[in-house]
Amino acid sequence: MARTAPPPLTRGVGWTRLPILLAGLAACVLLFIVPFLVVVATSWTKTSFVAFPPEGFSLSWYRDVLDDPEWTDSFKVSLRVSAIATVIAVVFGTLGALALSRLGSRAARSWLRTLFIIPMAIPPVAYAVGMYSVNLKVSAFQEHLTLLVLGEALLAVPYVFVVVSTGLSQADPALRPAAATLGAPWPMIVLLVDLPLILPQILVGAVFAFAVIFDEVVLSVFLAPIGVKTLPLQMLNASQEALSPQLTAASTLISLLVMVLLGLVSLVSGRRAARARAIARKAATA
Repeated sequence: MARTAPPPLTRGVGWTRLPILLAGLAACVLLFIVPFLVVVATSWTKTSFVAFPPEGFSLSWYRDVLDDPEWTDSFKVSLRVSAIATVIAVVFGTLGALALSRLGSRAARSWLRTLFIIPMAIPPVAYAVGMYSVNLKVSAFQEHLTLLVLGEALLAVPYVFVVVSTGLSQADPALRPAAATLGAPWPMIVLLVDLPLILPQILVGAVFAFAVIFDEVVLSVFLAPIGVKTLPLQMLNASQEALSPQLTAASTLISLLVMVLLGLVSLVSGRRAARARAIARKAATA
């Protein structure tokens, strides 16, 4: 059978939707790509202040960021806090999504979904003030990053929950009853049926959670111990003291880190999808 050619853009999108699509692409370029390119360009300047277009070309500001203990130490703190908080968010977000998929009551599912999404609706400042009050009453939290880790994990749980819930809703509902009919207990069903199916969504949720946590500055202002700075807090202080190209160089490095993480997740998800399509084709031709 001859393969049909894909429809043209105007036929697939439609003449009425094409201007909206082009306007969305233009807005994406103007609001995201252009500012990002400006930030990258200003980090190449030879001057000691941020200037666009940059005067000359130099990577010295990247070397200054990587050699400055204030920047490297704050990066290590953010990396440690983000890694631990991401693991907590992934565990609780995934467990919540699995629990939601097993509830038979529609009212119970609605309440559980609301409970997990509520942190997204709370203003970060109000949430940080409440956590700060707890921090003042419990002296043990004031010298450690425990409360900061827990607070940022709670902010990231809804992102994991929503992404994993979407993956579970698209899974074949007959797989669990089939596994139970064959005698598999529910822990085995979760480990061998549910988790392999939603692994790409778990990875995507983990990347979203890590990005949200790594970039969070409000909680760092209220909950970071004295003398300890996360990278967003260090960037905030640097922007208030002097607008140096160190700030744009650090911003560029963070953006590249997030892009690498997104690329790795896309690569893993693409390979899993290709493997699933190959298995489906083999089963169809068998």
